[in-house]
Amino acid sequence: MRSVWAIALISLRNAIRSRVVVLLLAILVLGVIGIPLTVKSDGTLAGYVQILVRYTLGFTMGVLMLATVWAGCAAVASEIQRRQIHLLITKPVSAAQLWLGKWLGLVILNTVVLAVCALVTYGLLRWNTRAEILTPADRQLLAAEIIVARARLAPQPFAAEQRAQQRYAALQTRNELPTNMAPAAIFKALLNAVQIEANTIQPGGRLTWRFDLPPGVSATPTFQLRCKVASALLGPMSMTGRWVVGRERGGAACEVVADHPAHGQFSVSVPGRALAGEGAVRVEYHNINETPVTLLFDVESGLRLLVPVGGWVPNYLRALLISVCLLALIAALGITAGSLFSMPVAAFATFQTLVIFNTAGMVHSLATREASFAAALPGVVQPPGWLDEAMSWFYRGLELLIMPMQNDDPLAMVATGEWISWGDVSWTFAKQVVLASGVLMLLAVAALRRRELALPTD
Repeated sequence: MRSVWAIALISLRNAIRSRVVVLLLAILVLGVIGIPLTVKSDGTLAGYVQILVRYTLGFTMGVLMLATVWAGCAAVASEIQRRQIHLLITKPVSAAQLWLGKWLGLVILNTVVLAVCALVTYGLLRWNTRAEILTPADRQLLAAEIIVARARLAPQPFAAEQRAQQRYAALQTRNELPTNMAPAAIFKALLNAVQIEANTIQPGGRLTWRFDLPPGVSATPTFQLRCKVASALLGPMSMTGRWVVGRERGGAACEVVADHPAHGQFSVSVPGRALAGEGAVRVEYHNINETPVTLLFDVESGLRLLVPVGGWVPNYLRALLISVCLLALIAALGITAGSLFSMPVAAFATFQTLVIFNTAGMVHSLATREASFAAALPGVVQPPGWLDEAMSWFYRGLELLIMPMQNDDPLAMVATGEWISWGDVSWTFAKQVVLASGVLMLLAVAALRRRELALPTD
């Protein structure tokens, strides 16, 4: 282990001496100071916090990722090119110790720099939201909705698949199933129709959701309902809805009448006394708008319950730990690329890999498509062929490879007050640091053992 720490210190010194890394760190300092001063928010307190936390630390992460890619690729590739690695290889230092020392040095550097930037950002946040410059209403808003860690709860699922199966069986009994569609496609269409019907509310109607509260929900003056809706009217307009929220057993339900946009996402504040009692939380929405209009709540994220479950500072620290895990994975990717290729090729391969990682959503959609190359003729639906199956398996494999990078943005979550659990941190550490970085280390070790480093042409 002493050899690993010695190599880590050498890696730290080399990274600090690198002109590219120093230039990126200088840009980072200017960005951390300049972004809060130059970028204007929407004028709200929540907007200011999001600008300060999400944009400033997001800029920090972007710069650190660039610096990590360059320093990681140069950690091994430059030493091989300059034949400096021969001094280590001839010593009793294994390839695994070499890789681990380089990686550990970059992780320490990234952690220290990110911690300093996060501390400066937190200091600016506290200074600009101190009690002397905020009104009592703003202080209450800051404590209840912004500087807080809230769990984002999804409602209890309803029996959508069971209803779709019943409709499928009824169509099959009446011999009314479409003959130009595969059974799986028919069931998927029925399932989508059932889900849309369950989230649609007619004029004068109502919808009901039930939420299970997790343990550790703290007492709060207010909590929020976050909604995403669309209306049958295309023009912009304001809607009026009545919310009735309360526990199933005990307590008293609270009624909130609020205006909201007809399209898009919005939040509704509910008094905290509505959480008193036992059982699930029952939420009802009554469509009482004066203009008769049908509303559709988004099937995937139509309604979420946001309840406080912890403090903002521990949540902030957990978001930073997840960010460190991402930087550790990028460092592992850069060092492994530098062990396989020359410096320019390693940097190009690493950047291209990061581009593929950032297209995880598109890869997922391609992996779940049933047909990609079937001829699209009017009135003709062709079943998937062998080429469609092959491409589907290809994208499924690609999705499995980029799975370690598929995470919700922790900085965006902490900026909007969403709770990050220790389970999220542990899972991210396991898949990005232990699993993905471990596989990359084994790949680099195998390459270094087979590579003829002492050839005069190297």
